[in-house]
Order: sequence, then structure tokens, then C-alpha cells
Amino acid sequence: MQQPELPLYPKLSSIYNKIMQLAIAIVIIVVLMEVWLYASRSMEKTIEHNFTQTSRDYIAQVNRGLQSILISNELLADKQLMTQHIQTYIDESAQPEWIKDISYYGKTGQLLLSSTEHKTMNSLYGISLYQPDLSEQFLPFVANVRTENFEGYLRITMEREYFTSRLSQANFEHYDIIRLMMILAGLVGFLLTRGLNRFSRQGYRLNKNSNKVS
Repeated sequence: MQQPELPLYPKLSSIYNKIMQLAIAIVIIVVLMEVWLYASRSMEKTIEHNFTQTSRDYIAQVNRGLQSILISNELLADKQLMTQHIQTYIDESAQPEWIKDISYYGKTGQLLLSSTEHKTMNSLYGISLYQPDLSEQFLPFVANVRTENFEGYLRITMEREYFTSRLSQANFEHYDIIRLMMILAGLVGFLLTRGLNRFSRQGYRLNKNSNKVS
């Protein structure tokens, strides 16, 4: 007696399941990568914001100190002594490693005093002849200097990489660990899915053999 042919449904169902599982895995990977990229970009923006805010706070602090010196030395007849006080204060304020230079300009924009590492705006932005553009490495911040009247301008040039490079490196290392965990999770999911498929096929074979015996 001829054995009746078994339906193709289990085979087709297995193929459809594999295609569906593959599609779901691809979608999950794409979503996780988008989340990873979004989180990484958000962290970079936060680092840049912290650098900008810290720089603004520092120039405001230096500006207040400069204003105090100007006010306390207004009655000095010896203007050279006041200049020495301001120069000493500028040099001390420029000691941190992340400070490239500090410059004090008069009311007309003329440079009055500066730290030893002073660079002009033309040099920073590569406008001068044969000068490289350093605007990505250094960022200037400017504030008005006022007592009772307008006294001039204060410019502090900050080294961006001193703030951002270490935090960015830590950020990349953090998300590298997350990415590795995502890969491991995907591998575990693949192995589990493969095991379940094998278990399902074995169950189908057992069911088939039991039908033959009966």
C-alpha cells in the first residue's frame, strides 16, 4: 500500500519562520544601532556644552577679578604700577593647562596686555599668511570689561581638546562596551533560535515516526 504523502506545510512553515526571524533580527539590529548612534551624538553634544559653559564661567571669573583690580587702582597716580598688577593677574590666570592665552584690549580694540602665549585672531583662524587654521583646536571667548564705565575687552582662548578629548574617549569606550553587549545578545538570541528550531524539527520527526508505527 502506497504511503500517503505528507503535507508540505511543516517545511514551508519552517522556511517562513526562518525568514521572519531573520527580518526581525535585522530590524532589531537597525533599531539598536540607531539608538546607539543617537546616544553617542547626544553625549558629544553634552560634552561640547559643558566645555562652553565652563569656559564662560571661567572668563566671567577672570573678568570680575580684572574689574576689582581696575576699581582698586583707580586712584593710583602711578599707572605703570596698575599695569604691572594687571599683567601679574593675567599671567596667573593663564596658568591652567587648558588656557592658551589671555588678552586685555582697550576701548578702541587696541591690545593693551596679554599673557606670554598670546595669539592674534588672524593666527587662530589661519588668516595670516602661511598660518594653519587652529579654530578647531582653540576657541576664543570674549567679555566686556566694565567698572562704572566701559573699560575694554577681555579675550581668553581655551584649548578645546583638553576638555573634550578625555571625555570623548571615555564616551567611545562606554559605547564600545554597549555595542559588544549588543553583539553578544544577538549571538545568544541566534543560538537560542537555532536550538528551538532544532528542537521543533526533532519533535516533528518523532511525530512522523509515531504516525508510521501506528
